[in-house]
Amino acid sequence: MKILAALLLFQVIYAGQLKSQEKMTGFVPTPDPDRIILTVKDFPATSMAVTWRTDTTVKESVAQLSQNFPTIFLSDSSVAITGSYTDVKGDGVVARFHSVNFTGLTPETTYAYRVGSNAVASEWFTFTTASVDPKPFSFIYFGDSQIGSKSLYSRVIRQAYRSTSDARLMIFSGDLVDGGSGSTLHDDEWGQWHEAGSFIISEIPVLPTPGNHEYYDPSERSKRELNKYWRAGFTLPENGPEGLWETSYTTDYQGVRFIVVNSDAMLRDAEVALRQKVWVEGLLKNNPCNWTVMVFHHPVFSTSARRDNKVVRESLKPLIDNYGVDLVLTGHDHTYARGMIMPDGEEKNYRDAGTVYVVSVSGAKQYKQDAEPWWEVGMTNTQTWQVISVTENELTYKAFDASGDLADQFILKKDKNNRKRMLTPAITDRLK
Repeated sequence: MKILAALLLFQVIYAGQLKSQEKMTGFVPTPDPDRIILTVKDFPATSMAVTWRTDTTVKESVAQLSQNFPTIFLSDSSVAITGSYTDVKGDGVVARFHSVNFTGLTPETTYAYRVGSNAVASEWFTFTTASVDPKPFSFIYFGDSQIGSKSLYSRVIRQAYRSTSDARLMIFSGDLVDGGSGSTLHDDEWGQWHEAGSFIISEIPVLPTPGNHEYYDPSERSKRELNKYWRAGFTLPENGPEGLWETSYTTDYQGVRFIVVNSDAMLRDAEVALRQKVWVEGLLKNNPCNWTVMVFHHPVFSTSARRDNKVVRESLKPLIDNYGVDLVLTGHDHTYARGMIMPDGEEKNYRDAGTVYVVSVSGAKQYKQDAEPWWEVGMTNTQTWQVISVTENELTYKAFDASGDLADQFILKKDKNNRKRMLTPAITDRLK
């Protein structure tokens, strides 16, 4: 009996060890900085932020910053800037996430930075601050990457960078990873997401919004807390509605107002939906920018017959219509769809265009399109990424597939009276 009891005890211990091993991340932090990601702050002409990860032996959060001089003695011209850190426990490790804000920067200037200090400092990276005035620029948009295992997404972000290396921003519409909350954070997914982005996300500022998969553990979807890596891993503007810090925020960039909305929180809480609605209306009512782009995870109009984000639509579409939002970028449905939708009661008129709505997916997880079509262009089982280029009076949109081939395009033009006209190759031929 003693032998049997000992054997049973060994089996219990061994099973526990296996379970523990299953939860252990494959991306164990070290003193060397990793997951280095650049993000915008409130004023991208004069500020920027960087976040990175180490183990807990690193006791200070410090970055070095210099103008990007050609000298090899770059560190001699740099200044050390200290920040703060927070520890996150999960998947068998404790990781220390560091955050530093770069403030008082000169507009339209290229800087070099590295994070950490002494022997464990990172390599040098560069970024360029925005202009305080409206000026042409391009940004890249990615729908759901939703990394759940080694992913096809990496080829998309790398192809996007090869094709548009001069992009000034990268926007992510949520579901960056497949999940993770509580003590099971699915750190491997975050590790793979950062691996895919590599140095790209260390040099081009990122604007992410959380999706529903940032709010639960796939093995227990009743858990509805924001993934602990979100606020630890991104340093974002804290200018949104109270209680939604770094998940709902805004920034103006060279004549474009970006409004990022936390649609998952909106769907789950009527009071939060109202709070965000009031906040969005204030940003639209007092908007100095010629272009307005809204970003959130759940589409106003779905491509799936079984989905209907009624709260999002009822909260935001009246504002979108009333204030003439130009472009709404969403994900969630794991297909590609692009269509212009007029304010309620108005007929479609490309000479006096309405708002363009986009659903996009950059990852390998794909769904079918079976809703009543509202889109002019739709694709399934196709990973895409989008480049949007903006001048004072023209917004050019191009969607590319994972191979880099052009899959969709249109142009929005505004006249001196702010009337908007939409052109696509088919419309252009029709209007000749």
